[in-house]
Amino acid sequence: MSLSLYLHIPFCTRLCPFCHFYRVPGIPDWKVYLNALAGELDALEIPGESSVYTFYVGGGTPTLLPPEFYRSFFEELEKRFNLANLAEATIETNGEVSHEKLTGYARAGFDRVSLGVKSFDPRVREILGAGPLPAEDPVAAVRSAGFPSVGLDLLYGIEGQGMEDLAREIERAVYSDPDHISLYMLEGAESGPPRESAPDLAAAMFRESARMLYAAGYRQYEITNFSRPGEESLHNTVYWKDGDFIGLGPSAHSSVTVDGIRVRWRNKPDIDAYLEDPDGCREELSREEGMDRAREALILGLRMTGGVHRPSFFQRYGYDPMKLLKPHLAELTELGLVRSSASKIRLTTRGMLFSNEVFMKIL
Repeated sequence: MSLSLYLHIPFCTRLCPFCHFYRVPGIPDWKVYLNALAGELDALEIPGESSVYTFYVGGGTPTLLPPEFYRSFFEELEKRFNLANLAEATIETNGEVSHEKLTGYARAGFDRVSLGVKSFDPRVREILGAGPLPAEDPVAAVRSAGFPSVGLDLLYGIEGQGMEDLAREIERAVYSDPDHISLYMLEGAESGPPRESAPDLAAAMFRESARMLYAAGYRQYEITNFSRPGEESLHNTVYWKDGDFIGLGPSAHSSVTVDGIRVRWRNKPDIDAYLEDPDGCREELSREEGMDRAREALILGLRMTGGVHRPSFFQRYGYDPMKLLKPHLAELTELGLVRSSASKIRLTTRGMLFSNEVFMKIL
């Protein structure tokens, strides 16, 4: 059995108001957190001899923990999984990390960094509450530490951000020459700033960004993700292709197929409870089979620009994706949101801008 692993590091020194992921202030004793993770690994019941295909560490701020933590964690993984075919190991950072620590992460076993820059513009960063940009050229700083692959994450659709502001962001991002660029539309804080820009402006921002990135040699392969050829995120692609993955740490989600049934669970978003009893934090979310699972898989697959291959989908799930969409297919096609052929169904560019509406129809 081949699967992907996600490790959540919830610790932050600054709680950004726009971040919706589970995080807590401060830096813990990393050995205490490592022991809890080892306990969760021991409690997992994974059928057969499992190998790890991809490994991704997100947060929070993963680079608050030292390279020694990750070297020890890789050792824990090797006791329980086959890592011989590990194709990609990614660690997130906001860039506030020294060259020495970055080098340590590379030596620990990571080969890819996802840089959460959010914005290069000091004014926009102030609106976001993200603090000053830690390095003039964060991509170059990561490459110099020995990482062959670097991804860059940017936010758009921020109240107070104009088209010219975003164009400068994209120009700066392209100039820094990352292998991968993710564009995430801001989801505003529950109360107070930062707030989302008008929907029409956000849509125009995305279209212009996609045009500029395409001209610079980046290809969109998923709704929010662009890369140079061959530099797509393998780990995230596992999610969109309905692959098996296990999430470790508080708030982490997992999805594993057992006897044709997709079992989903998550860990409670409670660091104290997790440190005390990591196995007791697990909550089952759903068991999907038949048409329910096929619908979920169709939604995931349509996020990819390549769309869903109908014969392959039918062979795997027993349903033609066209029939799953049949009650709404004519309407979605007439609105220019979906395009289909004998072998494939996919979202149009307009469909990607209104993907949530399409996915609601599927459900």
